[in-house]
Amino acid sequence: MNNNTKPSVELYIATGCVHCPVVLNELSENIKKGEISSLNVTNIAVDNKKADELNIRSVPWFSLSRDNSFMIFSGEHSPKEIKQWISHIQTDTGMQTYIEELLSSGQLLTVANAIQIKPEIYSHVINMLEDEETSMDIRIGLDALTESLSATQILQRFADDFKKIASNDNVRLQIDALHYLALTADTENKEFLLEKTKDKNPQISEAAIEALETLDDLIS
Repeated sequence: MNNNTKPSVELYIATGCVHCPVVLNELSENIKKGEISSLNVTNIAVDNKKADELNIRSVPWFSLSRDNSFMIFSGEHSPKEIKQWISHIQTDTGMQTYIEELLSSGQLLTVANAIQIKPEIYSHVINMLEDEETSMDIRIGLDALTESLSATQILQRFADDFKKIASNDNVRLQIDALHYLALTADTENKEFLLEKTKDKNPQISEAAIEALETLDDLIS
């Protein structure tokens, strides 16, 4: 990762929006100071084509993008909050902070939307799922997030990561990974799940059987 790169920003506003000027002004100040590398502003009252593609439902809406990190925000945000997120996205743990904070505040759909726009950032979710230190509350949110992406190409591209987690020594993580593998709705993962039904650990074999049933249901 290039630690010298600054995030780029996409901002969507609308004529008459009360909170848009605050966000626009703060982001403009940040580009003047060199805290962000670029700022692209679109007024959806004039051009809403890209807004429709991004599923933007309220403004101001802005995204921060840097390397393999991507964050989206909508609604009112103070200059202090914007500065904090610009700072966070430039750290190695910035995406984890973003995912945790949004899941904790009930903004699961925002995180899901960010992943749908930039599927590669699901790799940060994988890292959190692999981390045995991830709290149970956050795991519940990650589980719901992954469920919301079931039967999509996004999960399919991370099938090998799920298999890796399902092959480690932590039984709890293995069981979760088998379920996520089923959510890919990809028949190519069936053989792996079948093999896991023969696992010596009854918890693993039972989870694999349930995962196969889930997989078959999604495929049908």
